[in-house]
Amino acid sequence: MTRPFYNQHLAERRYWDEYWQTMPRERLDEVHLRKIQKLIKFAYDNTPFYRRLYEGAGIRPEDIGTWEDFYRRVPFTDKPAFMAEQERRGGFETRPYAAQALEMEHVLHSFQTSGTTGVPLREVYTRYDENFADIWCAGWWDMGVRPGDSFYFCFTFGPWIAFWAAYWACRHMNCTVYSGAGLSTEDRIRHILTLRPTTVVGTPTYLLHMLQVAKDMGIDLSGSSVKYLTGAGEPGLNLPASRRALAEGWGVDHICDAYGVGEAGFVGIECGVHPGGTHIFEKHHHNYSADPETGEPVPEGQVGENIVTAYHRAGQLFIKYRTHDLVERHEHFDHGCGWTWAYYPGTVLGRSDYMATIRGVNVYPTAVESLLSQVAGASHHYELHITRVEGMDRLAVKLEAHENIPQSDYPSIVERAHQAYRTAMGINVEVEVLSPGSLPRYELKSKRFFDHRPQELRRKLER
Repeated sequence: MTRPFYNQHLAERRYWDEYWQTMPRERLDEVHLRKIQKLIKFAYDNTPFYRRLYEGAGIRPEDIGTWEDFYRRVPFTDKPAFMAEQERRGGFETRPYAAQALEMEHVLHSFQTSGTTGVPLREVYTRYDENFADIWCAGWWDMGVRPGDSFYFCFTFGPWIAFWAAYWACRHMNCTVYSGAGLSTEDRIRHILTLRPTTVVGTPTYLLHMLQVAKDMGIDLSGSSVKYLTGAGEPGLNLPASRRALAEGWGVDHICDAYGVGEAGFVGIECGVHPGGTHIFEKHHHNYSADPETGEPVPEGQVGENIVTAYHRAGQLFIKYRTHDLVERHEHFDHGCGWTWAYYPGTVLGRSDYMATIRGVNVYPTAVESLLSQVAGASHHYELHITRVEGMDRLAVKLEAHENIPQSDYPSIVERAHQAYRTAMGINVEVEVLSPGSLPRYELKSKRFFDHRPQELRRKLER
């Protein structure tokens, strides 16, 4: 009889990394400042990108001694600057990636951002950078995953970091990985029934799509071996209606969501106690909220833009990076999980650069989707379309009705949706109800926001 190579008593511990997950806030802030000071010096000494940036701002690394210095004197970075650096460097230098801090001999992986618009940003990861995969481990451990569990990956492994990080985390936890790469949805479902994994990894949209395909095949996935669902890339796992549909359809009690920023990797994970938001992975990231217009830090509990500094990116540096994600940051809370990491209820509430002003009201896709979950008869499949008519921006929602709802009931769904938007947002939203299966399905990130206005009026999501 063989013995497992891990200590089985460790499976009884509450936390994956108790030291970091329970570190007091005051101590966390001390560690953050020290790490940021060292990272700024490393960036200044090793990247022309940051040296130019800091010299242009009139600062040197030794000038950053306090939080006030960091907030007020260190300039922000943003994706357009990295894209310009990437284009300038091209493939003709020893370091062809934007803000690359180490030579190519240290690079183990090359990825790119997975946005639906714009040119992707090329990324490099070193062996050290793989450590940030522990963010998945913290969330999975909290929902009950242990060494010996097995994971089924419902996608093709492409040039995006997201689920490669989940794969690294499976290795860290000594879990078995089954890959569904290259298979049809029907074959993946058959695979799951045959291989009997305990955990399935995928985007919320695709996990919901699998339920529909399984139903068409006459298969009830709620009776499968699957006990846990986990994924990222979209807000679906945090939305009550989608979460309920996934829990009921797959027959699971545990779902773990993650919050990723393409350039900085995964920065937040959901604990197993309180769904509907994510904790910031403060072992490898510093985050704070800033006013999108002024850049000034906003108080705890107020909505602001999430600003990220990644410690784990030794090969490519992202310091004081503007994510354009709007979040509500809480540092002092207790919902029973014991984690001291900052908590973002609802995770990303919207985008500072991806909204429309409809009759004076700022409208974000996640707000529209959240309201849809309150409309009886409306499914989780939808699209948002913005047009400009006679100088006015107009928002239209195309949504699919739930199955088994007759088309004669569609007008009542439209009226309920109209009422929900008028009550919550104070604006009129055009609503079109479609039959089930009318809108496209996506394996990775779904495309739900369509801006049909003239180019100069758009604020595009670049990631």
